[in-house]
Parts: sequence; C-alpha cells; structure tokens
Amino acid sequence: MEQTQHMQMRQELRQFLRMEQANLLEMPEEEFNRLITEIEQSPLFRRLYRKEELIRYQRFPRTDISSSFYQLKEEMVADRSSPDIESLILNKEHIIHQIQKLGLEKFKRYFLFPESGMAPEEIARECDLEVSEVQKINNLIDEVSIMSEFYHPSNVTSGGIHYSKVASVEEGEKGFVIGYYSASFARGQYSIDYERFEELKVAGVLTEAEVKEARQLFKRLELINSRKDTLSQILQNIIDKQALYLDSGDLKTLLPFSQKELAEKIGLAPSSVSRAISGKSIDTPSGQEVPLKHFFPRPKRFRQELLRQLLETDKELSSDEAIRNKLWEKFGVAISRRSVANLRKELKIPAAQGKRRSVRGKETR
Repeated sequence: MEQTQHMQMRQELRQFLRMEQANLLEMPEEEFNRLITEIEQSPLFRRLYRKEELIRYQRFPRTDISSSFYQLKEEMVADRSSPDIESLILNKEHIIHQIQKLGLEKFKRYFLFPESGMAPEEIARECDLEVSEVQKINNLIDEVSIMSEFYHPSNVTSGGIHYSKVASVEEGEKGFVIGYYSASFARGQYSIDYERFEELKVAGVLTEAEVKEARQLFKRLELINSRKDTLSQILQNIIDKQALYLDSGDLKTLLPFSQKELAEKIGLAPSSVSRAISGKSIDTPSGQEVPLKHFFPRPKRFRQELLRQLLETDKELSSDEAIRNKLWEKFGVAISRRSVANLRKELKIPAAQGKRRSVRGKETR
C-alpha cells in the first residue's frame, strides 16, 4: 500500500512538472533565487531538512561555487550611487571578516554545503561563532544568491536583451568546472526521501495538515530541481562540446551545435532548451562573458560571424575570392565564392571591389 501511494505521488509530481516547467524556465534569475530562499526559510522546510532529515542536497557533477564567491569584499558591489545599494553593504565588514577567518574548508562544510541535520547552535560551536553570527552569514549567502546580478553584473548588451550571468567556467583538477554565482545552484538539487515521508505519516509524526503542506512543498522542490537540472545539463554539454573554444578563446574552434541536437540528447523539447538559455550568460576561462546562445552556432550563422569578424579586422580584402581564401587560411572554413557573396549581402556589407571603384571615382573628381 505504501509503495502504491509513493508511486502515485511521483506520477502526480511528474504531471505537475510538465504543466509548470515552461513557466519556471522563463522566470528571471533573481525571482527564482528569491523563491528558493523563501521556501528554505519556511518552518516546514527547516523541520524536514534539519530535524527529520527528509530533505538533503545533492550536488551536480563538475560543479562548485564560483571562486569569486570566496572573495566577498565590499568592492564586489558594482554601484553604490543608490541609497538602496548603499544599505546592502552596510555592516557587512564584520561578517566578511568572520567568513575569511573561518577559512575555505569550514565555510564550504558548514555554510555552502551544510549537512542536513546540523542546527545553527551546532554550527556555532564547531566554528567558534555566536548563533547570531551564523544567521548573519547565512543571510549574506542568501542575499548574494538572490542578487547575483548585482554582485556579478553582466556586461553584455545585444538587441536590448538583459542578460543574467549565472556561472563561470573555471579550470579544475580534472578539467573544466562550472562555478555558479548562486549558492542555491551550487548546492545542487533536493533529494527527498519519500519512503521516510510515508513512514512519518503512518507513525503520526506529521499531522494531516502537515502532510498536505509537505506534498505541496515537494511539488515546488521537484519543480525547482527540474529547472536546476535543465541548466546544469545544458552547461555540462556546452563544456563537453565547446571545450576547445573554452580552452583557447579562439572563435574558429567553436563547433556547430544546435539546440535541437542538445534537446534530443538530454530528453527535452527544443523549446525548453531555448527558454532555459534565453537571457543567460557565463564567464569563460579567458575572462570573456559569453551569452549561452552563442555556444549554439548554426553553420550559416557561424560562417556569418566569421565573415563579419574577418571584414572588421581586415579591410584590405579586394574581392569575394580573396575573402574566401582568407576564411580558409585563417579559420579553416571552406566555402564557395558565391556563398561568400550571399553571406556578405545578408550582412549588408557592400562588395569590396565596388567600394574601391566608388572611392577611386570620388578621388578623380
């Protein structure tokens, strides 16, 4: 009977996820991180996480918190001109000093990736802190997660699109690692012990009202898991596919990679991948901020970008044939002279020979 109820609950959750996933994928990063913080600060979540140990965190592979997260300084704040922004950094010097005093290992163990059963009082004893200081550190982590766009502002502007910088790709011991700017993403997804939940329900540990509330909580957590998992799989596949580009920063090493191809690989609809990457960017190992959509160049768009880059840096190319030869020489891209002409027209770049004749005609006048 318990197993049947468990299976029924999982089926209901999957149906709920399919209905709500699209909406959550389009939710702005700050709003999404605020939702997570509100849920994790609720009394029921705290009880199921700390006391009952029914909820745990499960980190995604090859992920961590961004290395810049450990360098919490007032200088991280991009703009202090607003009174609201100024208020955010007041009275944080003492908290930041306490974090630095803890050291990286304890900071990760007790605050970034805490064990579910540890209460603030236990953490305070282990770290030689006051309980109030533990709470202040946790509040600062939540704030940085919610306002990651404020602490890690995007510098990308394209067609009026506002980008959110979600992570940095960093060198790890065994290759590239995704360093999230949000602690909630770095902690990974929620692991829910549904069998223990059924045991607690049967034993009467949870009231009927608490059981109903817990089920709603689980639905929300599974929905959050779905968005986190989608973004994690997208970033992992980008790292695998575009490793040469991430390593060198050389545009010619960027491989054609379609959103449809990725969607089929991770078992999602292409529209879900499109929603998940929309308006998001990452920092590359070379320090360049790149929108996620740029890691999915179609062959035609890829050639257009190479052609645009070439003509912006080499204005002495005299003909489409010369451009064709240069594309092969510089980028290893082989296309016909006619294709060069078509791409150039689509980019609304006039023919080189025509420009030269126009200039000569003006000079003779």
